[in-house]
Amino acid sequence: MANKCQLCKEIFPSRKKLVIHERVKHRNNKIIPHRYLLIQPPLEQITFYQDAFIVLIKKRLGFNRHSIGAKQVSINAFPENIFVYLFESEPSFRYSSVQRKYSCSFQSEAGEQRLKQLVNYDYWNVRQDPKLKTKGYVLFMDNESSYEVTFSWSQSELKENHRIFQCGTATCKFVADSGEFSEQPAVAQPNAPNPPKVHKVDLSKNSSDHIQRSYRFILPRVPFQQINH
Repeated sequence: MANKCQLCKEIFPSRKKLVIHERVKHRNNKIIPHRYLLIQPPLEQITFYQDAFIVLIKKRLGFNRHSIGAKQVSINAFPENIFVYLFESEPSFRYSSVQRKYSCSFQSEAGEQRLKQLVNYDYWNVRQDPKLKTKGYVLFMDNESSYEVTFSWSQSELKENHRIFQCGTATCKFVADSGEFSEQPAVAQPNAPNPPKVHKVDLSKNSSDHIQRSYRFILPRVPFQQINH
């Protein structure tokens, strides 16, 4: 029964054939047979792993040509129930039962906006250097095409002293880019002596959103907001 499909209960002579079957028949599967075992995590734990992704992604963003291109960050010992809680309601969410692997992707401006909600931080995908007037950011769209940000979770086994430990790893793959941003002076208010300058930066090449110079590079963040499932 080791090669039994957990989704349709069909039995195969080898794991290889089971993998092929799942890729063909269940490639868009969202059903998690053991979903009832995955308890809803506490909000403090969810926030902790949201913050971890934000910090790691931002550390891969830079301000020169060496910082652009395909990037990847991973978090070991990432709880399965948190990954499922964050992504299972998304249209692109997929689960491979035989590989014990989840995936979820986000593309273009709509994907960028949705990820702001899921990680609960509007500026998770951009860093800027006010002195150099340069920025590094996660690329979603440019003049030619759109790009994906993909999150995945997979389970691996670790053996130590004749014991087997199951460990989950969450990975985020994305494309990083960099560029310049322009400064814009603040509008003077009546009876306001020496108004300060406000520096604004585009969040992406095709975005009209702006943030002030008091930009928070990584954290703190606003309080946790319930994800809309």
